[in-house]
Amino acid sequence: MNTSKVLVFPLDIDDTDAFIRTAKALGFAVIGASSAMAGPEGKTVDSFIRLPFITDPAFDRALQGALEQHAVTTIHAPHQGVWRHLNTLLKAHPGRFRFTLCSPDPFSATQQRFAPHEAWAASMSSGKPLAGLAAPQSICPPLSPARYSALHRQFLGIPGDSDVGKLHALCDIARLLPPGDLIEVGCLYGRSAFALGYLASQYALGSMICVDPWNTAELTDQGAAAAIINVELANTDIDSEKIFRVFLNATALLENVGYIRKTSEKATGEYEAAIRNGVLHSPELGSIPVSGKLSLLHIDANHRYDHVRRDVELWSPYLAEGGWLLLDDYVWAFGDGPRRVGDELLGSPLYDSAFVSGDTLFLRRTGVS
Repeated sequence: MNTSKVLVFPLDIDDTDAFIRTAKALGFAVIGASSAMAGPEGKTVDSFIRLPFITDPAFDRALQGALEQHAVTTIHAPHQGVWRHLNTLLKAHPGRFRFTLCSPDPFSATQQRFAPHEAWAASMSSGKPLAGLAAPQSICPPLSPARYSALHRQFLGIPGDSDVGKLHALCDIARLLPPGDLIEVGCLYGRSAFALGYLASQYALGSMICVDPWNTAELTDQGAAAAIINVELANTDIDSEKIFRVFLNATALLENVGYIRKTSEKATGEYEAAIRNGVLHSPELGSIPVSGKLSLLHIDANHRYDHVRRDVELWSPYLAEGGWLLLDDYVWAFGDGPRRVGDELLGSPLYDSAFVSGDTLFLRRTGVS
């Protein structure tokens, strides 16, 4: 049993929420402390204490007493001034103050948190196309480093299985796409949908339409090899409505994103209606224009062979010349549905270029009907 106790001071900083969740997941007892708050005020700490401000001459003695009374072993101080004062106490009075101060200091921690985004952006801004793509005659310029960095940060902040390798590929593909709608079949929390919607807005491609029922009652198993995943269909702890709310949270700041909350089969009818009206309306996200030609189609729903094949049959006729079809999990540990469908398409005259990035197969549509 973990007997370590962490003091979080000052508690009244937003960054403490993530730290508290992590500490409690690791089995630490968490004590909140503040000089300004009268109580924990909704923070999920195990107990709460008041401490004087660090500028108060009584602070050092009050802190020493709190450490002894609560058997605190570690302090997390997300305020730069507080961290610096605590670090000074440790160096000046090692006999009186025996605790571990979480490092690095808040300023350095912030720089470390953003550095990976900036490093990834620097690699993207080189202008080099993805290795799997032949050099095209016409390609849009890369985004600025700041925009790539912001996209990378937001992307990783959304739950999902798509990794940064796939994000890299999506960024490169976006520079080649013809104008048109983008459709993703199977969106879950919206990680890749957000990336596609953002890139579509940056390159003025068109609207991003997300197709997903967000309803576990309408889902079917993904084959025998995916038994470890299929069992979740009966998991009553999974609330699909909460997953849908996360999706909205992830995409609502993009004005070109809409959704059809139906299965793939049923969604085609609604897409056809939207084509006739020239617009798709999504509750809470508003209305977006619909062209009826797809710039990109991302298939990421049920991975069983018959489902993947049916999704391709339903949606690929809308693909514009030069548009791209993406089959998620072409390389998959729990079955071969996407691979079988992808291999069939690789021999089709409807696609003239293909490559695999990470686990996804990318195919470009020809002008052949």
